[in-house]
Amino acid sequence: MVFGISFDIQEVFEGYVTAEHRTFIQMLQVLEEFLPACDGKASLLGRKGYDETAMIRSALAKQFFKIPTVTSLRNRLLSDPSLRQVCGFTSVPSEATFSRKFASHARQKLMEKALGPLVSSYLDGRIVGHVSRDSTAIEAREKAVNKKKEVIPRGKPGRPRKGSESKTKKQNVLQKQLGQTAEQAVEELNSQCSWGCKRTSQGTRNYWKGYKLHLDVTDSGIPRQHHRHGCQRT
Repeated sequence: MVFGISFDIQEVFEGYVTAEHRTFIQMLQVLEEFLPACDGKASLLGRKGYDETAMIRSALAKQFFKIPTVTSLRNRLLSDPSLRQVCGFTSVPSEATFSRKFASHARQKLMEKALGPLVSSYLDGRIVGHVSRDSTAIEAREKAVNKKKEVIPRGKPGRPRKGSESKTKKQNVLQKQLGQTAEQAVEELNSQCSWGCKRTSQGTRNYWKGYKLHLDVTDSGIPRQHHRHGCQRT
């Protein structure tokens, strides 16, 4: 499929092309310029693999159309011929194939390598007047590895004895970070899947298992910085 065409794209699609499809195609026109070249070498053994570009487009489609799971993504591709054609699939891969490819993309940090130069090219030499900073929960189907809190034995009640050494209070995380650089503080954050708890504006507690994503976004919606770490109670 060739992008940048001058005629109505509906003529080259089997199914109906919605406004969301057209916006997704426009997004691909911008992003694919920064994606690394896909390796065309295939193994001589076994079945022919799926096109790497199609797998990357399907990963982007999962985020763009807010499809929560791999199962839902596969069902959407099976029922939506226009999206299937945009991604470049002649046949839809299995759920296991999608999971393996997406895990490989995460290990290679493919999206970071592609979106980093994109953000730099758009923001290079420009002054960002306003940055919106927020965090969001990321649910994950992994085993949580929350650590139990260290139990500190209490001393005897009352005033300490005369001449005894005064106990030094252990610094909490926020106090410790005041004397650290940003890199040191980030390295000490939990990076594993864990249970998180957050009190909502209504006063109720919201629990989830997974991670927490922090984003700095410009007024035009371009992310400047991001960091993902394990959950913690807030």
